[in-house]
Amino acid sequence: MGTGLVFLLVILVVVLAVLGLRVTSQAAPTIGVLAKLKGIGQSTPVEFEVRDTQHRVKSVQLEVRQGGRVFIVSVVGLTTEAPTSWWKFWANRPESKTTVQTRVGRKEIPDLEEGRATLIITATNDSWGRFFRGGRSEVTLDLPVRFTPPQVQVLSFPHYVNQGGAELVVFKVSAGTVESGVQVSDYFFPSWPVKESLADARLCLFAYPHNVDAATPARLVARDDAGNETIANFTYRVFPKKFHTDTIQLTDEFMSRVVPPIMSQTPDLRDQGSLLKNFLMVNGPVRQTDARELTAIAQKTANHFLWTAPFDRLPSKTEASFADYRTYTYNGEVVDHQTHLGFDLAGVEQMPVKAANDGKVVFAGFFGIYGNAVVIDHGCGLQSLYGHLSSIAVKVGDNVKRGQQIGRSGQTGLAGGDHLHFTMLLDGIPVNPVEWWDPHWIRDRIEKKLTAYR
Repeated sequence: MGTGLVFLLVILVVVLAVLGLRVTSQAAPTIGVLAKLKGIGQSTPVEFEVRDTQHRVKSVQLEVRQGGRVFIVSVVGLTTEAPTSWWKFWANRPESKTTVQTRVGRKEIPDLEEGRATLIITATNDSWGRFFRGGRSEVTLDLPVRFTPPQVQVLSFPHYVNQGGAELVVFKVSAGTVESGVQVSDYFFPSWPVKESLADARLCLFAYPHNVDAATPARLVARDDAGNETIANFTYRVFPKKFHTDTIQLTDEFMSRVVPPIMSQTPDLRDQGSLLKNFLMVNGPVRQTDARELTAIAQKTANHFLWTAPFDRLPSKTEASFADYRTYTYNGEVVDHQTHLGFDLAGVEQMPVKAANDGKVVFAGFFGIYGNAVVIDHGCGLQSLYGHLSSIAVKVGDNVKRGQQIGRSGQTGLAGGDHLHFTMLLDGIPVNPVEWWDPHWIRDRIEKKLTAYR
């Protein structure tokens, strides 16, 4: 046998070996369900991710099987490029990844019945595995099927709420309910157990934010572990409120004092080329970022009240009130509008700032427009914010008592002078502190509704 023929035979054997490996390859995509499913309801959201580090994901299918019947819910074809040529088997490929969001339930499958069903997710790649059919993986979930939504029964009355203020509703939910609360416009306020031993009795502090029309309906919402949802009305009355307006004349001296320190503490901010533009960036986008951060901090809340007495008000002069609508002018021209969502309280310089009530420190540090700030959690989504501090005397994780010193007032952040910016927060949404300072309001709106459970 000639040398050339031997060489060709060796090459053929190698090629066949490579093809054989590819044809019989066990490489398959991985499937990860992103949110744990506990059941199938009227229209249950399903979200999962498919990954493949070696091949392209070619198709994804979701189906439901029940009583010998198969229902195809979703088929997604993903490969849009030609597969890599076989002789480039050594080539590195980027990871193939896709996220699928769909729904499954009676709305999508009218013939689905209550009982149990099997949900199957299948993903296939473009490899030569399974004799050119592609590598395949499968996730199977055996789930209960329920279409009856949760039941809600209101236990408390009356419900009076001021625009910009808060209120408490107590209600009962049926077994299987995993999420409940009050929806006001785009704001959802979650509920909490009235007592640890009463899982079905819930309390919910909710608010009518200052920027929500008083005619906007508030509704109780309850969802079970299969995704079924109940929307229920309850009796309440909203009192509209007209908030104060104010005009602030910006000066170069003020902006030169407050803007550079904030920008130095916020490295992601880029110089806009002028002092005024930098101020507007801080007063607008940074203020919005701070608001989003407050909603994130609200997640660090206890599932029960950490306080028992009314909230303390710092003895001081009020320089600005809740929801003051401010117009900013510069050289006689209007340059911005913002709403001041708190109270500005001024006294002597660097006056001691004390905790308004018992709670736990969930933030302590520099916080955008608020400068040096502290946020104290009081449980069930209720928190208090102390801004513009010159110094901070507590740290995250500290348990504090009503009247305990947590720092001193100052003029950090967007402060025109030494004072304390104070506000109350409900699930990160600023609400009027005046109510929480009022012992009569606390007794009538909160304590009376919870007396039966103590």
